[in-house]
Amino acid sequence: MKLFLLAMLTFAIGVVTGQTKLRIDPNGAEAPMFSELFEEVKFIPLETKTQSIFGSIKQLFVTKDFFIFTETKTNNIMIFYRNGKFKTKIDRDIYSSGSINIDFENERIYYNKGYTIYSFNYEGKSLGIFGDKRIGNRYIVGKNNTVYYDKRVNKVLPDSISHEISFFKGTTVETQLFPYNMRNDKFMAEDTYQVMHSFFYTIGNGTQALFTRPYHYTIYNATSAGVDSLFQIVLPYELSLNVEELNNNKRYPAGSKSSYFKDHPDHIQSITFPYSIGNNLFFKLQPSNVIPDSYLYRLDSENLYRIDQIKADKKSYYFNVLNVLMPSEFVNKNFLVADEEYIYTIMPADVLKEQYKNNKSRGLTAEYPEDLLKFLTGRNKNANYVIVALKPKK
Repeated sequence: MKLFLLAMLTFAIGVVTGQTKLRIDPNGAEAPMFSELFEEVKFIPLETKTQSIFGSIKQLFVTKDFFIFTETKTNNIMIFYRNGKFKTKIDRDIYSSGSINIDFENERIYYNKGYTIYSFNYEGKSLGIFGDKRIGNRYIVGKNNTVYYDKRVNKVLPDSISHEISFFKGTTVETQLFPYNMRNDKFMAEDTYQVMHSFFYTIGNGTQALFTRPYHYTIYNATSAGVDSLFQIVLPYELSLNVEELNNNKRYPAGSKSSYFKDHPDHIQSITFPYSIGNNLFFKLQPSNVIPDSYLYRLDSENLYRIDQIKADKKSYYFNVLNVLMPSEFVNKNFLVADEEYIYTIMPADVLKEQYKNNKSRGLTAEYPEDLLKFLTGRNKNANYVIVALKPKK
């Protein structure tokens, strides 16, 4: 299967029309009002009781009926209904992989422990185990299709070619992309940075996932048909990587690429956290010298917005919908997932309640949904996180 550029792509969640190259100038980004970009916000408190208490959300999936996520306190897999009510949890030991996979088609949850994969249904019931020696970040897309990302470079590995992306139908590899030498690639593992998200970014109901690669400005799309290039971001010269210089192993040897970014602190290492809903493309620019900024690019109007500077208004109940105050869930984790209509982040319960108190003291009132008002006025000081679902204008 060939990797090809798309001038037009039909989504499961909408139609994006336009040229592949998107020229982005962060200096021209606007700080919008909430109602300029979003139709609705839902604050969904996750039920707090003895068996449902968790730390913070790491990896979140949204199915038709459930929120399914990993959490930081116990390494367990938590399952809540979409209204926030607790359903069940799956206990894991500390040796299990932090990442999980969701098979939306067959309603299965998977996690790894070494080369063993443990399988569960949405009721939290074990369905058995099976072996899988394929290594890397795994994502199940469509029916019986998986895509893996893996890049391991080390002097002890064979002097041979491997691939970053492998696409499987069942157990048969269909295509492999982005070859590299496992021993002598220009970039070692220590040259890349860690983003607080799994490699693949869920869009919709598991029929596709977006991803990017370190030191590249291309957004890719994995579907049941394979992997395609979706958008190429073009940045101003002063922010863009000098690829020839970065790849110069005499000046910046493999394992020491961080020296390049000491010399060029404003250069963007990569595009991260890509999500697309209708005409909205969300992403972050990942520099090395400052905290990364979060953006929304409108594909129809070609307007660029600083989403992390969005201003509260009546439509958001006068709440800041993103937790950007330090320590910040949004600054570190950005948006966690997107489905056909909403993009999701999280907020500590006490932060939301404090906003309510401050707004009330300033005379800012709104018509809150009954369940939300009950939560805001409740006295539970150790409540679980609140999921924030934002519905962008299409």
